[in-house]
Amino acid sequence: MNKLSQHKKATTSLVSNQAQTKAWEENCQSRTVADHSQISLIKNRDEQLKQLAKMVQQNPPLSRERQLALTRLVNGILQSGRLFHPQRSQFSAAIYQDIYDEVLQELLLYICQNIHKYEPERGSVMTWVNILLSQRFFKQVVQKRFRQQRVPKMTVTNLYHLAQPESEPHLTEILKKYIDSDPEHLFKQKHIANYPAVNFQALVQRRISGKSWKNISAEFGINISTVSTFYYRCIRKFSSKLKEYCINHVI
Repeated sequence: MNKLSQHKKATTSLVSNQAQTKAWEENCQSRTVADHSQISLIKNRDEQLKQLAKMVQQNPPLSRERQLALTRLVNGILQSGRLFHPQRSQFSAAIYQDIYDEVLQELLLYICQNIHKYEPERGSVMTWVNILLSQRFFKQVVQKRFRQQRVPKMTVTNLYHLAQPESEPHLTEILKKYIDSDPEHLFKQKHIANYPAVNFQALVQRRISGKSWKNISAEFGINISTVSTFYYRCIRKFSSKLKEYCINHVI
């Protein structure tokens, strides 16, 4: 009786495993069909957008046919669900949406005026659009806003406090990255006479890390007045270069 019970249990387990395996295989097949269907849908939409772009290019400016094709093309791009959203994590939701709306305006205006620059043989419409969006118009809009909002505030006085807690974190990080990399070897070479280790780069790194002038003075064996005066003199000297870098590398 015990052996019979064990046999029944084993048989039930085998049937259950077979059923689970069949269900898994059906699920995989279903996913594969769905994936192929999605790929096919994207290809069809890409082809539709490409044909619309060609229709716009082939019809004369201001013609009714061109305007209709252009309207359908723009709507197709907006409704594709495949527009890039670069650098989204770098901004608050409200600010990002404001920036993105302006980017789309600039992008769509460019497409309407320069659709002749699209080359169908080189790729899909969405590839062309997303390259323009992320590599050109997003950067342009962010840099323009940075100039409008940041540059007037970036006086030498502000740069004096670039390592202070109240300094804008994003701005401080941009400056730190530039000074750390020192691509022109300017900041490390600028040092107190006879103290090559006490250079502008080293002082900025320590100030950003939170070290006080008292600690820095003790570390290098130089009085506070000498070290801090040298530091602020360097900021005055490099202020234009630091501001220029922030403008060009804000994103």
